[in-house]
Amino acid sequence: MSEYTTEAQSSVRARRRRRSLIVLGTVLLGLFFAFWYALSYYQAESSARGRAPAPTCRPYDADAVTPQKTTVNVYNATTRNGLAASVSKGLEARGFVIGKVANDPSKRKAPPIAEVRHGPVGKAQAQLVLSALPKGATVVADKRKGAVVDVALGAKFTTLPAATSDELPMCPAPSQPPSPAASASPSPAS
Repeated sequence: MSEYTTEAQSSVRARRRRRSLIVLGTVLLGLFFAFWYALSYYQAESSARGRAPAPTCRPYDADAVTPQKTTVNVYNATTRNGLAASVSKGLEARGFVIGKVANDPSKRKAPPIAEVRHGPVGKAQAQLVLSALPKGATVVADKRKGAVVDVALGAKFTTLPAATSDELPMCPAPSQPPSPAASASPSPAS
Protein backbone atom coordinates (compact mmCIF):
# COMPACT_ATOMS: atom_id res chain seq x y z
CA MET A 1 0.00 0.00 0.00
CA SER A 2 1.00 3.48 -0.59
CA GLU A 3 1.42 6.08 2.04
CA TYR A 4 -1.60 7.97 0.71
CA THR A 5 -4.09 5.20 1.49
CA THR A 6 -3.34 4.85 5.14
CA GLU A 7 -3.89 7.54 7.65
CA ALA A 8 -1.84 8.21 10.68
CA GLN A 9 -3.42 7.47 14.05
CA SER A 10 -2.84 11.04 15.20
CA SER A 11 -4.84 12.52 12.33
CA VAL A 12 -7.70 10.02 12.94
CA ARG A 13 -7.80 11.04 16.60
CA ALA A 14 -7.73 14.74 15.66
CA ARG A 15 -10.63 14.28 13.23
CA ARG A 16 -12.66 12.39 15.88
CA ARG A 17 -11.91 15.09 18.43
CA ARG A 18 -13.12 17.80 15.99
CA ARG A 19 -16.32 15.83 15.32
CA SER A 20 -16.86 15.35 19.05
CA LEU A 21 -16.39 19.06 19.69
CA ILE A 22 -18.78 19.99 16.85
CA VAL A 23 -21.45 17.55 18.13
CA LEU A 24 -20.97 18.72 21.72
CA GLY A 25 -21.15 22.38 20.65
CA THR A 26 -24.33 21.74 18.64
CA VAL A 27 -25.95 19.94 21.59
CA LEU A 28 -24.97 22.75 24.00
CA LEU A 29 -26.28 25.38 21.57
CA GLY A 30 -29.57 23.47 21.22
CA LEU A 31 -29.87 23.22 25.02
CA PHE A 32 -29.18 26.95 25.35
CA PHE A 33 -31.96 27.87 22.88
CA ALA A 34 -34.38 25.39 24.47
CA PHE A 35 -33.70 26.91 27.90
CA TRP A 36 -34.02 30.45 26.51
CA TYR A 37 -37.36 29.62 24.84
CA ALA A 38 -38.72 27.97 27.99
CA LEU A 39 -37.64 30.93 30.12
CA SER A 40 -39.26 33.49 27.80
CA TYR A 41 -42.47 31.41 27.67
CA TYR A 42 -42.54 31.20 31.48
CA GLN A 43 -41.92 34.95 31.88
CA ALA A 44 -44.68 35.82 29.38
CA GLU A 45 -47.13 33.53 31.14
CA SER A 46 -46.27 34.83 34.60
CA SER A 47 -46.60 38.45 33.49
CA ALA A 48 -49.97 37.65 31.92
CA ARG A 49 -51.10 36.05 35.19
CA GLY A 50 -50.09 39.15 37.14
CA ARG A 51 -52.09 41.49 34.89
CA ALA A 52 -55.75 42.12 35.57
CA PRO A 53 -58.03 41.58 32.57
CA ALA A 54 -59.22 44.70 30.77
CA PRO A 55 -62.55 45.95 32.15
CA THR A 56 -65.65 45.46 30.02
CA CYS A 57 -67.79 47.95 31.91
CA ARG A 58 -67.39 50.79 34.37
CA PRO A 59 -68.57 50.40 37.98
CA TYR A 60 -72.29 50.70 38.61
CA ASP A 61 -73.36 54.12 39.88
CA ALA A 62 -77.02 54.47 40.80
CA ASP A 63 -76.75 58.27 40.64
CA ALA A 64 -75.09 58.44 37.21
CA VAL A 65 -76.97 60.31 34.51
CA THR A 66 -77.61 57.98 31.58
CA PRO A 67 -79.74 58.32 28.45
CA GLN A 68 -82.15 55.75 29.91
CA LYS A 69 -82.78 58.12 32.84
CA THR A 70 -83.10 61.28 30.70
CA THR A 71 -86.43 62.45 29.28
CA VAL A 72 -86.17 64.73 26.25
CA ASN A 73 -88.89 66.83 24.62
CA VAL A 74 -87.99 67.51 20.97
CA TYR A 75 -89.37 70.69 19.41
CA ASN A 76 -89.17 71.93 15.85
CA ALA A 77 -88.45 75.69 15.76
CA THR A 78 -88.35 75.74 11.93
CA THR A 79 -90.84 75.42 9.08
CA ARG A 80 -89.40 72.03 7.99
CA ASN A 81 -91.96 69.29 8.42
CA GLY A 82 -90.94 66.15 10.34
CA LEU A 83 -87.65 67.52 11.69
CA ALA A 84 -88.55 66.95 15.36
CA ALA A 85 -89.90 63.46 14.62
CA SER A 86 -86.75 62.32 12.81
CA VAL A 87 -84.44 63.73 15.50
CA SER A 88 -86.53 62.17 18.28
CA LYS A 89 -86.12 58.76 16.59
CA GLY A 90 -82.35 59.27 16.51
CA LEU A 91 -82.24 60.26 20.17
CA GLU A 92 -84.47 57.34 21.11
CA ALA A 93 -82.10 54.97 19.26
CA ARG A 94 -79.32 56.27 21.52
CA GLY A 95 -81.33 55.34 24.60
CA PHE A 96 -82.97 58.65 25.53
CA VAL A 97 -86.56 58.62 26.76
CA ILE A 98 -88.63 60.78 24.42
CA GLY A 99 -91.36 62.94 25.91
CA LYS A 100 -93.18 65.40 23.64
CA VAL A 101 -92.48 65.79 19.93
CA ALA A 102 -94.02 68.96 18.53
CA ASN A 103 -93.44 72.48 17.24
CA ASP A 104 -91.60 74.77 19.65
CA PRO A 105 -94.17 76.13 22.13
CA SER A 106 -91.86 78.82 23.54
CA LYS A 107 -91.87 82.41 22.35
CA ARG A 108 -88.07 82.40 22.12
CA LYS A 109 -86.22 83.24 18.93
CA ALA A 110 -85.39 80.10 16.95
CA PRO A 111 -81.81 78.90 17.57
CA PRO A 112 -79.42 78.64 14.61
CA ILE A 113 -78.68 74.92 15.10
CA ALA A 114 -80.22 73.65 18.33
CA GLU A 115 -80.91 74.77 21.85
CA VAL A 116 -80.98 72.54 24.93
CA ARG A 117 -83.24 73.97 27.63
CA HIS A 118 -83.18 72.74 31.23
CA GLY A 119 -84.01 73.69 34.80
CA PRO A 120 -81.67 73.69 37.80
CA VAL A 121 -82.26 69.98 38.46
CA GLY A 122 -81.65 68.93 34.84
CA LYS A 123 -78.20 70.44 34.28
CA ALA A 124 -76.40 67.06 34.05
CA GLN A 125 -79.12 65.68 31.75
CA ALA A 126 -78.80 68.76 29.52
CA GLN A 127 -75.03 68.21 29.18
CA LEU A 128 -75.65 64.58 28.23
CA VAL A 129 -78.19 65.59 25.56
CA LEU A 130 -75.83 68.31 24.31
CA SER A 131 -73.13 65.67 23.75
CA ALA A 132 -75.50 63.89 21.32
CA LEU A 133 -76.18 67.03 19.24
CA PRO A 134 -74.01 68.64 16.54
CA LYS A 135 -71.45 71.33 17.29
CA GLY A 136 -72.99 74.75 17.64
CA ALA A 137 -75.88 73.64 19.83
CA THR A 138 -76.27 75.81 22.91
CA VAL A 139 -77.55 75.29 26.46
CA VAL A 140 -80.10 77.58 28.08
CA ALA A 141 -81.06 77.36 31.76
CA ASP A 142 -84.60 78.29 32.76
CA LYS A 143 -86.72 78.03 35.89
CA ARG A 144 -88.60 74.77 35.14
CA LYS A 145 -89.07 72.12 37.80
CA GLY A 146 -87.77 68.60 37.26
CA ALA A 147 -85.03 67.13 35.12
CA VAL A 148 -86.86 67.01 31.76
CA VAL A 149 -84.79 68.57 28.96
CA ASP A 150 -86.17 70.35 25.87
CA VAL A 151 -84.35 70.38 22.54
CA ALA A 152 -85.41 73.10 20.11
CA LEU A 153 -84.13 72.51 16.56
CA GLY A 154 -83.09 75.46 14.40
CA ALA A 155 -82.96 76.12 10.65
CA LYS A 156 -79.27 75.12 10.29
CA PHE A 157 -79.78 71.76 11.99
CA THR A 158 -79.01 68.98 9.52
CA THR A 159 -78.63 65.66 11.35
CA LEU A 160 -77.38 64.08 14.55
CA PRO A 161 -73.67 63.32 14.45
CA ALA A 162 -72.55 59.70 14.52
CA ALA A 163 -72.71 58.24 18.00
CA THR A 164 -69.21 57.95 19.40
CA SER A 165 -68.39 56.99 22.94
CA ASP A 166 -64.99 56.10 24.32
CA GLU A 167 -66.61 55.44 27.66
CA LEU A 168 -67.34 51.88 28.71
CA PRO A 169 -70.96 51.00 29.37
CA MET A 170 -72.05 50.86 32.99
CA CYS A 171 -72.07 47.46 34.66
CA PRO A 172 -75.51 46.15 35.64
CA ALA A 173 -76.84 46.88 39.09
CA PRO A 174 -75.60 44.42 41.68
CA SER A 175 -78.15 41.94 42.97
CA GLN A 176 -79.60 42.64 46.38
CA PRO A 177 -78.11 40.61 49.25
CA PRO A 178 -80.57 38.50 51.22
CA SER A 179 -82.18 40.27 54.15
CA PRO A 180 -80.74 39.48 57.61
CA ALA A 181 -84.11 38.13 58.80
CA ALA A 182 -84.23 35.57 55.97
CA SER A 183 -80.74 34.26 56.64
CA ALA A 184 -81.04 34.05 60.43
CA SER A 185 -81.44 30.52 61.72
CA PRO A 186 -83.98 29.79 64.41
CA SER A 187 -82.55 29.55 67.90
CA PRO A 188 -82.69 26.19 69.64
CA ALA A 189 -85.50 25.81 72.18
CA SER A 190 -84.54 25.31 75.80
